[in-house]
Amino acid sequence: MQAISENLLIRSTQLTQSERGNEYEFILDNQLSVLQWVKLKVDRPRVFYPIDTGNMALEGMLFELNHVRVDPMLDNTSMIAKLTDALTEIGVTICNQPHKTSMAICFKPMGEIRDNVRFYLNKEGKLVFLSPITRPRLVYSKPKA
Repeated sequence: MQAISENLLIRSTQLTQSERGNEYEFILDNQLSVLQWVKLKVDRPRVFYPIDTGNMALEGMLFELNHVRVDPMLDNTSMIAKLTDALTEIGVTICNQPHKTSMAICFKPMGEIRDNVRFYLNKEGKLVFLSPITRPRLVYSKPKA
């Protein structure tokens, strides 16, 4: 019997006013809350910057999901189902989901995500996904002087 996974890793890109920002990796628990995260430098892709501050450091940032990773040595069915349910609930189309024993589980554990998935973190550190139907975009407002 295979051990059951209790978390998964997602890689995302921060969206900024003028361009794409840095990349981040988030480790999510079974409630889709962030356990840990690191910032990856764009100009030096192999350099990681672990962040010791709380999730509040990411407040107000918008991210776009790039990739989902799982541990192929564990049964990831439950974690993938939770993330899939959260995405389909907001209208994201997911096709060609691999079987848990398929080799594709290592490369595309969720299958093919047809929409751009954007999200932010709430104050509790839980991911809040934005519906692709509403076409969310970053809007900049100048701070009051």
